[in-house]
Amino acid sequence: MSSLRLRQEIKSRRSRNRRIESGFRQDQNGSLPAFQESAEPDIIACIDIGTTFSGYAFALSKDLQEDRLAVHVNKEWISGNSKLITLKVPSSVLLTPEKRFHSFGYEAEWKYGQLAADKNHLGWYYFRKFKMTMMQNENPNIGTSIMDDTGKPLRAVAVFCAAIKYLRNHLVDALASTMKGVEPNWILENFSFQWIFTHPVNWEDQTKQVITMAAKQVGINNATLVPEAEAASFYCQVSPLHRINTRNGEMICLQTLGMKYLMLDLGGGSTDSTILQLTTDTKLIELINSTGNLNGGIKVDAAFINFLMQIVNEEVMEKFASSFKADLSYLHKEFEIKKRTFDPKSSDPIVFKLPTVLRRIFEVNMKQALQLKIEQSEYGYLVKLNGDTLSMDPDVFRGFYAAALENISSSLLKVLYAKEGKDCKTIVMVGGFALSPLVQNTIRTKFPDMTILMPPDPDLAVMKGGVLYGFDNQPVIYMKAKYTYGIGMAMPFKNGVHPDEKKFESNGVSLCSDVFKINITQNQDVQIGEFESRTLLYINRREQRFLCIPVYLSTVREALFTTEGTCQYLGKMKITLMSTRDEKAPISVKMALTFHELVVEVTDEGSGRTIRDVFADSPHIE
Repeated sequence: MSSLRLRQEIKSRRSRNRRIESGFRQDQNGSLPAFQESAEPDIIACIDIGTTFSGYAFALSKDLQEDRLAVHVNKEWISGNSKLITLKVPSSVLLTPEKRFHSFGYEAEWKYGQLAADKNHLGWYYFRKFKMTMMQNENPNIGTSIMDDTGKPLRAVAVFCAAIKYLRNHLVDALASTMKGVEPNWILENFSFQWIFTHPVNWEDQTKQVITMAAKQVGINNATLVPEAEAASFYCQVSPLHRINTRNGEMICLQTLGMKYLMLDLGGGSTDSTILQLTTDTKLIELINSTGNLNGGIKVDAAFINFLMQIVNEEVMEKFASSFKADLSYLHKEFEIKKRTFDPKSSDPIVFKLPTVLRRIFEVNMKQALQLKIEQSEYGYLVKLNGDTLSMDPDVFRGFYAAALENISSSLLKVLYAKEGKDCKTIVMVGGFALSPLVQNTIRTKFPDMTILMPPDPDLAVMKGGVLYGFDNQPVIYMKAKYTYGIGMAMPFKNGVHPDEKKFESNGVSLCSDVFKINITQNQDVQIGEFESRTLLYINRREQRFLCIPVYLSTVREALFTTEGTCQYLGKMKITLMSTRDEKAPISVKMALTFHELVVEVTDEGSGRTIRDVFADSPHIE
């Protein structure tokens, strides 16, 4: 987290408070000196309650004014397994028999497992994946009740309230911990917050009220709700997008006016396909959406559990799941680790440990060694058990994904084939399930003609984007150029202007080499994704069949030559010159900036041939 800026803010406010208190003591009238609060919030925070995992992101408004990517999340959550480190926490709530909050996330899972092991869990209220449970009700609203792990009902608002309160307090505690002697209440009293909450795009207003009411019960009266797809879009607009499937030189710019793109949110519980468009009046609108419940990572989990049921049978699995909650939680974590590390290209077997108690329950009830049962099953040649170590062929593991991937592909086709999907050529993948290489490969294979993109941290895109939405709910269309961009070229030599050492002759003409011809100037206001002023080049040799154009940037506003220390070579553009081209026509060079790339387009106006390539927009760091 940006602890330096935060510490500076805390220190400044503590000093201000001391001055105010001192002035108050010296004021004979006993009146407190007036302090004008800013209308802009000091801190923007987004809470994202997902089906399987939840979390928060936050930023100081002052930081976002300088850098739209200055959004921070909790460093890591302790899962109890050193191999499973997550930036979000399981959506699990544990309440006492008196319906008081006890714990959330990994701590709730651990405590409930201990209670179950001692047979003391029946009076407690444990909710796992409660968001999905609520959505299984018809028309969920503030009066909807959901069932806990043992079938006891509780209003959904109370469960969401517990989750929101925990995440809010965790964030405030983290902020307070950045400076010694600062209490969480002091943070709440001296910093203004804007709270953003994300929700699935297809939620009705009555369902959104569950979050709004739960937030109010925690003391958050200024809650702003934003659809997950829209939040993710705000983050992807400013994030360097990873190209899973693109064509050479293709511009990656979600701010192109009129452009349609499909935001594919691959979450733990569901997959949401939403086509968004940035209209000519810079409004981000939703054209169509489709939600596939239980098509996310949770469907892969279900396939794995079904596989175990086929091996040990349903009765044994039920006894294990109902009586050994801690071991079941361990099994889920083991499988989660394998999901995150599975390489679909590898032929190595997938190996993980089964809980010893599961094997024992099977052998006591079935009077047969589990190893022997596996050998006699349809998986006999593909799955091996050695003690408690289960080893399976990667094809078996890959099969756990089959149904989910088929449903995701069908959902995408449904949206893309709708009339609103016409001319949509780009898919942007976000969500934790998008991290899976197998998922990425499948989408790329199923949709080879689509441009497929993904931000560097897709599992955090929604909650980071929620912060950006809270900062400015209008898409970013313009930006200031970070550097000066141009090409290296030769120009007619001017005595007294150009240095003699750069003079050379070509076809009887005196030229100056290494001239830096500027296309975009540092701090120039540019429309993102739009090509700026062009440079025209002319061919002075009739037999010339190709042209190489070097591309440079300069770290200063003005540079004369590419050999200056402020200039850095980015690469070159090479265009073939047709023998039939109009010899008098120029070669035009145009440049455009996205948030993280420089796009160069070269057109031979004598033949109509155009090439385009993409370069880094910042100096190389050696």
